[in-house]
Amino acid sequence: MHCKCSKAGGPQLMDSPRVARPINKNLKPLETEPMIGETPTLALDSWLTPNSVFYIRNHFDFPDISDSPDTDWVVNVNGSFKNPGSFTYSDLSKFPKHTQAVTMECAGNNRTDLTPRVPGNQFESGAVSTAVWAGISLSKVLESFEIDPNSKELLFEGKDSGEPEPGVKTQNFQRSLPIDVAMHPDTMLAFEMNGEPIGVEHGGPLRLVVPGWYGMASVKWVRQITALNSPFEGYFQTYKYMFRSGEIPARPVSLMQVKSLITSPMNGTDVKGDSHSISGFAWSGNAEIDSVDVSTDGGSTWKPARLVGPSDKYSWRQWNFSWISTNTGHHTILSRAKDKLGNLQPAKSNWNELGYEVNGFKSICLNVI
Repeated sequence: MHCKCSKAGGPQLMDSPRVARPINKNLKPLETEPMIGETPTLALDSWLTPNSVFYIRNHFDFPDISDSPDTDWVVNVNGSFKNPGSFTYSDLSKFPKHTQAVTMECAGNNRTDLTPRVPGNQFESGAVSTAVWAGISLSKVLESFEIDPNSKELLFEGKDSGEPEPGVKTQNFQRSLPIDVAMHPDTMLAFEMNGEPIGVEHGGPLRLVVPGWYGMASVKWVRQITALNSPFEGYFQTYKYMFRSGEIPARPVSLMQVKSLITSPMNGTDVKGDSHSISGFAWSGNAEIDSVDVSTDGGSTWKPARLVGPSDKYSWRQWNFSWISTNTGHHTILSRAKDKLGNLQPAKSNWNELGYEVNGFKSICLNVI
């Protein structure tokens, strides 16, 4: 049997088998084993990213779950809980459904911008996407298990497994969250993406969605949740996803840094006339976007853009700038964002060994003819 989400609450059973969706060929592929692909440039100009071109970043191959009905999915709950046990996918139907638009960005997005070059998937600008996710608040699901008040973190384990790199033992993907983040009412176990059951390629039938954090925190194919009384020190927690630079102490990667992206016109476009529209998106994991400024002279002067479109707490904000050009020829266009906590997008990204949190200005060049 198969699950479909109702408007009123959690999953409802349907009489059709789960079928794994094929990987869409329109993603910009970086790797095939495991599957890694960017959202294509043209699709970045839409506030909502279609499921078929929502970016994919996996550390291991998809787990083999396509022949299993959603209702067979079991999540074990153990560790420092008063009532350890498990719950099934169908158990979620008794909880109120939670729906929210969330922008998700890979921590290595725009890694190609760093000089000198760093190892890792060489993402350009397409490892960021937005979807409307539906599921159940994790805090609601775990309430009856009664977490120990001395617990420090919740550890999430996905069903995907493999060798993170040659010589490192085979393991499942695991990430932990601080208790206050994990139990925030907007941290959710999601089963629906843009109104459809989440496909296997995006972590279905059940995945974690952690608003505001880089994508590695939103563990896919969740099969186990463990309450810990001390910090988790796994491979993907303390080796990967650490911001290491010679100038500052190492720290874990967590919230998305304030950032903006010009999505139209495309870089290198020839534009005619003197009136032009420049648009894009801005986002921050720390707070909602407060303003976006645009420079049409390579950063010498700046003027405010207009914020347009939906204004959701955890999604990117679209912006538009009307530009009257008085000179023909080459122009370097820049954008910079500021969030409501005053965090300002920097001109240059902070270089780090693994290429995370790349949020410096991303220019485009236009030729006015």
